Amino acid sequence: MRNILIKNKSTWVVFMLGFLLIILYSRYFSFMDEADNILGAISVSQGGDIYKSFFSQHTPFVYYFMSIFALIGVKDYETFRLCMGFVILCLWIFMYIRYSNYFDLKVFNIFVLLYALTINITWAHMVLSDVFYGFSILFLFLESLIYIRTGVVSKKSMIVVAASVFVSVMSAFVSVYSVAILLFLLFIYNIYNKRTKKNISNYIKLSIIIAIPFLILILWYWLTGNLYNFYYQAYKLNRVYYSNYNGINNSSIGLMKQIITSWINHIAYHATTFSKESIFSGILLFLNLLFCYYHFKRDRALAILIFIFLAFTGVRGFEEFHAIPYYIVSFFNSSFIINQYLFKKQTDSREEYKKNVMRICVFLLLILSLNNYVPNAGVNFTKPNGIIAHSSYDEYINKLTKPDEKIWITSLSPQTYINTNRNPAMRAYIVVPWYIDAFKNEIMGDLTTIKPKLIIFEKDSDVWGYKYSDFAKDILDFLNAEYKPLNSNVDFEKNIYIRKDLFEEANNKLSSHVDGIDNGMLVSNGVNVYLIENNTKRYITNPKVFERLGFDWKNVITIDDDKLENVRTGAPLD
Repeated sequence: MRNILIKNKSTWVVFMLGFLLIILYSRYFSFMDEADNILGAISVSQGGDIYKSFFSQHTPFVYYFMSIFALIGVKDYETFRLCMGFVILCLWIFMYIRYSNYFDLKVFNIFVLLYALTINITWAHMVLSDVFYGFSILFLFLESLIYIRTGVVSKKSMIVVAASVFVSVMSAFVSVYSVAILLFLLFIYNIYNKRTKKNISNYIKLSIIIAIPFLILILWYWLTGNLYNFYYQAYKLNRVYYSNYNGINNSSIGLMKQIITSWINHIAYHATTFSKESIFSGILLFLNLLFCYYHFKRDRALAILIFIFLAFTGVRGFEEFHAIPYYIVSFFNSSFIINQYLFKKQTDSREEYKKNVMRICVFLLLILSLNNYVPNAGVNFTKPNGIIAHSSYDEYINKLTKPDEKIWITSLSPQTYINTNRNPAMRAYIVVPWYIDAFKNEIMGDLTTIKPKLIIFEKDSDVWGYKYSDFAKDILDFLNAEYKPLNSNVDFEKNIYIRKDLFEEANNKLSSHVDGIDNGMLVSNGVNVYLIENNTKRYITNPKVFERLGFDWKNVITIDDDKLENVRTGAPLD
């Protein structure tokens, strides 16, 4: 191993460059699925049980893994991103150490650069389950290629396969389809090449090693009384409730047909359509098919295996962030083919045209990557923490509650918990239609018992076309009875519900005097006229109202709009 670590310094330079590129981009953009993983990790670090004190429809690996960082004090988005960048670097290093004896070193250099420069498209730098699923399925694929090449299942390979299967399935349950199809295809390949009998004992050993981590997890959940919760939330919730909303077939056979159909449609679309938006996906598809063709000339059965397996790397799709497993496998295939045609010496002069085609592909990938990467690289890099997922609610939450105090944010913006360093008051930390279907009694029970001081409830917003005021009507009815919106006349403040017994206190905390603007004044920003009352500005809706209230136009004072914005908005006068 020591020789592997030091024999190619240029590889380590590329790896560190890739790591720095990820860090440079890491403080841009956020996503709720990432916040879910971070919140779950924080919950575990505080002694909470996933599925008991933290409801989740996801499998638990990423929660437990990221809780390692939460245990050492990581709380904010930016530092979790830094930790994730370090994890990705470690995965690159493992990939290099494990597979550099089987593949050309340049393949790993190209892979890292492709990965790092395209994170603006793939989101593969985020704390997402798909990243862990993607690397796991790639390692399984590489172990399969090694096995096909050598015909031997080594002890190292068994350990890598077992770990990859566990991490993959426990990061995203749907990856079971990717894992199952790969193992099935290898089984068929072995029968085709008459290898099955001599490896039966190894298959048995491998099956036992794969089963061990799953059995340990199940035993632990059983001993802690959490086994049914795990089954209900990680499996049944998705099959029975979530499948009614996400368009994914809840039948295993139906889903497999859907995956194959999506793969064929993906190929057909990019083979017949050309657009600026689809160039990236089109080039990856072309390089994947070229990877299949390369192997088809040497081993037709293997090429068919690879083609079918590629379909099942896109269980969640072949574009956008759920396509990260497909992207990661595609990056390896692309790196292999780019190396093969650009850097390998060709004995046939007719191969020169292939080099030219590959140069065009690499050039386009580079241009596409930089075109998206450069404008956002370094954004927010020097700004304080809390910028990545800044919300209009942050300031209110910070003023009205204390750090680590429990609040409830029902909308699809759980990033706000992290930015404000607040904990979810409820086991269901957000509200979505399928959570209402599955946990309505638990949610209402928690709400009536806990009654958090502050709740964010966007009654006019929706989840995939389902309006909160409709699918969460019981919650809204409870809020109308027990809570008051901070200010029904302001877009954000109308969604902030304060418990009635604490409303006056909260309102006083937000009320502040602005120098030069006193109660009783009539002010204008040059467009609208306001009455200052109780340290709020009340919009006078029309001249008739102004005159009916007995005001004199001579008393209206013009105020800079920037200064007037610092005065809270009150109810309009009409």
